[in-house]
Amino acid sequence: MKSNDSIIFRNGLTMGGIVLLALLSMTSSVFIAESSKGDAAALNLAGSLRMQSYRIATRLQDSHGTDTHPVENVAREIDQFERRLDHLWQTGAISPAKSDSKNRTLRAIMSSWRDALRPILETSVADTSPSTAYLRQVDDFVAKLDAFVKLLEQDTEAKILWLRLVQGMALFLTLVLIFTAMYQLHSGVIAPLRDLVELARKARSGDLTVRASHVGNDELGVLGHAFNLMATDLSAMYADLEARVERQTQALRISNRSLELLYHTARRLGESALDDANYQALLAEIEKLTGMDSITLCLIDPTSRQASRVFTAQPQPPDRAAFCRRPNCESCLGDGATHPLDTGHELFSIPITVQERQFGVLIVRSPSLETVATWQLPLLEAVARNIAAALRANEQTEHRRRLALLEERAVIARELHDSLAQSLSYLKIQVGRLQLLPGGAEAAAQARDIVTELREGLNGAYRQLRELIATFRLKMEHPRLEDSLREVAREFSHRSQLPIELNHSGWNCPLDPNEQIHVMQIVREALNNAVKHARAQRISVRLYNTHEGEAAIDIADDGIGLPAETNRENHFGLNIMRERAAQMGGVLSFHSQPGRGLRVQLRFLPTAHRRSLDSAGQPRDEVRYA
Repeated sequence: MKSNDSIIFRNGLTMGGIVLLALLSMTSSVFIAESSKGDAAALNLAGSLRMQSYRIATRLQDSHGTDTHPVENVAREIDQFERRLDHLWQTGAISPAKSDSKNRTLRAIMSSWRDALRPILETSVADTSPSTAYLRQVDDFVAKLDAFVKLLEQDTEAKILWLRLVQGMALFLTLVLIFTAMYQLHSGVIAPLRDLVELARKARSGDLTVRASHVGNDELGVLGHAFNLMATDLSAMYADLEARVERQTQALRISNRSLELLYHTARRLGESALDDANYQALLAEIEKLTGMDSITLCLIDPTSRQASRVFTAQPQPPDRAAFCRRPNCESCLGDGATHPLDTGHELFSIPITVQERQFGVLIVRSPSLETVATWQLPLLEAVARNIAAALRANEQTEHRRRLALLEERAVIARELHDSLAQSLSYLKIQVGRLQLLPGGAEAAAQARDIVTELREGLNGAYRQLRELIATFRLKMEHPRLEDSLREVAREFSHRSQLPIELNHSGWNCPLDPNEQIHVMQIVREALNNAVKHARAQRISVRLYNTHEGEAAIDIADDGIGLPAETNRENHFGLNIMRERAAQMGGVLSFHSQPGRGLRVQLRFLPTAHRRSLDSAGQPRDEVRYA
């Protein structure tokens, strides 16, 4: 921007012109006023000289009449006239230049006075006779004074005229400059500024197509040009922002569809059985959310690597393509990566693989592999991995079920061997003894003893059988041990009409299902003994943790206590309780005094706590029980 294009520079020039004109007007007024200084005094003196001339004539006539001092009076008037005439030169109204008309006129008046009038006056005063020579010449002299006065008046009027002309020109030029400044202010400031304000208001309302018309080289023109550039940039940015928002919206829409598909896939694979209907529904959802034409799920046999099951979204599978014929499954399986299946790239295969184990492929139909969106292929690969993970989890679940079934059968066999098998073996021995006894009274007594033992063995075997049946029928309806024991306490309290208190305020010990079953059986056996044999009025069950991290269960009653010699029926029950405690790596102890009740105490280290100690590398001290 050049300096002469600046609004400030132009307005400064205008204001400077106005100030300069004002100074010129004031200076001219001062100059003319100074030049007119003394004009009024000169006019007064010139007028007084005319009057003085006639007074001298009057005094001269009186000197020949009644005046007693005629000479003195005329001399005094002459002296005043000369002083006034000399004073004209001192007023400053007479230019010292000899070419000046006032100077010449005044010199002529002085010459006429000195050369003509004064000598006549001096002669007339000395002669006592009246003289008319002065009277004849005074009129001419006064005419010269009138001409001089007229010159003074004309000079003064000329100065006043010049002052008026200068003032008028200054006023005219000032008005011109003022109107010019107002026009420049309106056209160069107010109109562009109003236009910029209106454009800013429109731009704020979202209209970025507005452009400023004033784009000159002045400040507002530069501002208008900058506004146009800003509007252009904002329009481009806004368009780019809209495109970016649209892209982000599309990306979010795709992400939502992808998450929705992955969620439905994971939910359907995790919550439902992997049957034909679920596979068809899953493929239908995949086709709907990905927009693919057709998707086929092909599962293979892991040994032969041949297709075993094929699923599509339609209830009836369509005719298979030429490539899908046994034993040509290797073309679909490939090397475990996504690849096209035909030269036109209309079909391509996505492997269903997890941990280097391939369960099959997803065969996807599309107009062209190149037309598949960048998000569809990774999404289908993620779905394929979810299907592979679900199939892998299904295999592992089946494997765990087989292991659990085998372990359960092993437990049943061990329980039968440790209980019924030993009891039946004992009964078999006793029957053999009974067969070998001879006749007679002594043999009859031995036979009765053997029969008694057989009866007790049968009762024990029957009790063990019922114990096994109760164990195998036991249901753990609650995930927490304390909730299951609450149901057991409610059952025995209802059956025996005795108050059974369960306290688990200090219990914070997770147990695995096997440990819960053993604890449940021990507590049930202890409660059964207390109800049947202890003659108790109150029974309490307490669960808590020891400082060593052990799980502790106390079953106490206020009955008759444990007798010194336990009968065979109770002996079997107590042994089974000890065996269950030993299987958990714990100890079962009995604390009893006759007539003061019995307290059964079970203490063991839970499996979860032992594993945490092993993983932390901390040594486990041997647990000693008092």
